Amino acid sequence: MIADAFTAERIGAAWLRAALTPVSDFGRRAEDAATAAGPLDAASARERCAAIVRLAAALDPDGAGRARVALRTVPDPLAIVSRARAGDPLGDVDFYELGRFADALDAVAHAWVQAGGAADELPVASAVGTVLAPGRSGAGFYLADAFDPVLADARTTMAEADTRVERERTRLAEAIAEELGFVPAAEEFVIVREQHAGPLPHGVRVVRETPAYRLCTLERDMPALLAETERDGERRLLAAEEERVRRELADAIAREREAIVAAVARLGELDCALARVALVHRFGGCVPTFADDAFVLTEATFAPLAEALAGEGRTYTPLSIDLRGTAVLTGPNMGGKSAALALCGFVALCVAAGVPPPARAVTLPPIRRVAWIGGGDVDRVRLLSAFAAEVVRARDALAAPEFPALVLVDEYARTTGPREGRALLIALVEALAARAHTSAFVATHFDGVAEAARVAHLWVSGVAPAALDGIAAGDLSDALGALASAMDYRIVPAGPDVAAGSDAIALARILGLPAALVARASVIYER
Repeated sequence: MIADAFTAERIGAAWLRAALTPVSDFGRRAEDAATAAGPLDAASARERCAAIVRLAAALDPDGAGRARVALRTVPDPLAIVSRARAGDPLGDVDFYELGRFADALDAVAHAWVQAGGAADELPVASAVGTVLAPGRSGAGFYLADAFDPVLADARTTMAEADTRVERERTRLAEAIAEELGFVPAAEEFVIVREQHAGPLPHGVRVVRETPAYRLCTLERDMPALLAETERDGERRLLAAEEERVRRELADAIAREREAIVAAVARLGELDCALARVALVHRFGGCVPTFADDAFVLTEATFAPLAEALAGEGRTYTPLSIDLRGTAVLTGPNMGGKSAALALCGFVALCVAAGVPPPARAVTLPPIRRVAWIGGGDVDRVRLLSAFAAEVVRARDALAAPEFPALVLVDEYARTTGPREGRALLIALVEALAARAHTSAFVATHFDGVAEAARVAHLWVSGVAPAALDGIAAGDLSDALGALASAMDYRIVPAGPDVAAGSDAIALARILGLPAALVARASVIYER
């Protein structure tokens, strides 16, 4: 869906993007690939939403959260598998990481099934664990004898060669023990000068000496040298066998490449799906239906605002909006007009991303562009005023291609003279209403705009003046809480005698403006 940065900020695109951020590299790659593939068509968007709604209904919320935690721990095996496929050697660390991948897959599978997911929807790469199993008896990986009988034989022969070398070393050590007064127990040993100041026995060689001691080793005779030569040969043979077995293991891993790649792709899909499921579990979600001439929301939630309110201990009131073509929305300050516009954009954004919109029901056109005009447009780069920036954005919105679009207009022309501003707004509403394939929602405090432009007039129910009079000015947080409790945020068709009132003076009093100033404003207003 097309939306410039200003529009995206107003309709909660950054919040949605953060909420849908996958927890794994697999998920991030899947999300990037989906983004690169372009926008969904209506049928695909509906099917993706339907799949997420079904999945959310099947999964336990806490269990789904544990599955996401398990996904976060899965290491990425693709670089190792690619090296194996290219014929590069793999080391024990590589096999250890592949074993971690197999274990992590098992952990994801366990969490998924425990959450209520179907086992046949899991990624499968069980052969990896089977291939590596003989070397994974402990926490790490060891190239165990069980991988190959020839390797086991080579290690046995190597152990026998080591025994012969040790036997020869013991023979040489015992031959000089009487002259030294002890049997050297290690390859190198220390002779303290105070204990043995005389000449060293035949068969002892000095490696290093100081005034206090001499570091020595045994001189090898022919049988000892022959034993060491044989051991070195067996060591080379063993190294070659270990390299062969590692190569065969790498080849076995390479043969599983398709299964591993498929498992990784499935992990990415699962990660992205669980992020969407988490949203549905938090805010609800529905399967949208599509209609060219209606933008209808039933008990829909602007999730970014709902989350912010929840952080302050307040609740969000879901909204129902029936927008057919172009409509003007009026109502009091702080009645949620801007939030209602943002909600429409957020729902369109969700549907375009294949995310079940947080509502009981949604019907809308297959929106391809959202544009926001007003509500603080300031082009600081080109040094345009707020009004000039609004004009430029309105110009651009009207010049855009006429494919299904949603235009959200928030207090357009409020920063210029009221007579000219109202005239410009009426003309803009007429132009939007005349555009094909365009839904437009226009919030304003100007009177008579809907009637003059001959479009639908919707109204935020607001709060009765008597209820406002009963709210005392005081702490800002308390005042906002009292105001929110008294406000009726429902959006309903406006009657013929409804004026675009704002309750501005009463709200100024509640929000703590000096009483004398508020009283003076009331006198001026009544003249």
